This record gives sequence, C-alpha cells and structure tokens, in this order.
Amino acid sequence: MGEHFDRFALRYPAAVICGLALLLCHSAVRGGPLAVLAPQCPSPWELSKLGFWPVLAAWGLTSRLGQERRALVRDLPAAVLVPLGMTLACWALVAAGGYGAVSLGIWAALLAAGMALCPDGERHPGLWRALALLLAGLYTVLTFFPPDWGPFVDPLG
Repeated sequence: MGEHFDRFALRYPAAVICGLALLLCHSAVRGGPLAVLAPQCPSPWELSKLGFWPVLAAWGLTSRLGQERRALVRDLPAAVLVPLGMTLACWALVAAGGYGAVSLGIWAALLAAGMALCPDGERHPGLWRALALLLAGLYTVLTFFPPDWGPFVDPLG
C-alpha cells in the first residue's frame, strides 16, 4: 500500500503539471501536429485531452522510480477512463449552462480518482492497449475534423 501511495504522490502532481502546461500552450499550438496534444477550444471533447496525454506523460516521468520499472499497460485504464469521464462530466456541465474554472475542478478530481482507483491494466492488456490506441487515433482525427454536435461543440460559439 505504501508503494502505491508513493507512486500516486509522484504521478498525480506530474500529470497535473503536464496538463496545466498543455492548457497554457493551447493558443500557441493552433494547427499542426502538436494541436493533437493541447485543447483547441473549451469543448468537452477537447478538454478531455487533459486526462489522456498527461497520464501518459506522468508514466514517462515516473515509470523508472522505485524498485522496478512500471509497465505502461498498468496506467492505460486511467488514460482511457479519465478522458471519457471528463467528456461526460464537462458535457453535463455545459448542458447545465456552466463551463470554465469548474471544468478544471472536474479535471483535477477525475484525474486524482482515475490515477488512484482505476484497475490495473495488466489484467486485460490487449483491451487497454486497443482502447488507448483508439482514443489517441480519435484525438488525432477529431482535432482536425471535429463534428459540430454534442461534446465536440465549443460552448463559447
């Protein structure tokens, strides 16, 4: 239990810092390949990128800490479930007429819950790898060709 908390205590701040860096860079990466990483607008789908890429970055920054190297597949459930939960929560927030700073609170809470409570991906590694690759592919395609409905719509117009 102690090692699990120690890893979380390092992974969560690393993911938050990476997410905030992506959020700050969003206006600098309009278009081009880096646009896939940073939210391009405050739509629920685009904001969910803050739950995907930072989890993977936190793994990269902290995977070699401790007694043994942590396999990426162990963090893939959080990388898949946090963005999906964030999309749904932010979409509900937009439907209720809100957005903005509350979205950051949702992100911080879901990121913490996902990194602490998500299942270990080693139980079904093929499933989590496939879902993570699918989500990365969807971020790549939908960044440049976003639909004009549902969670893909910019609430600011």
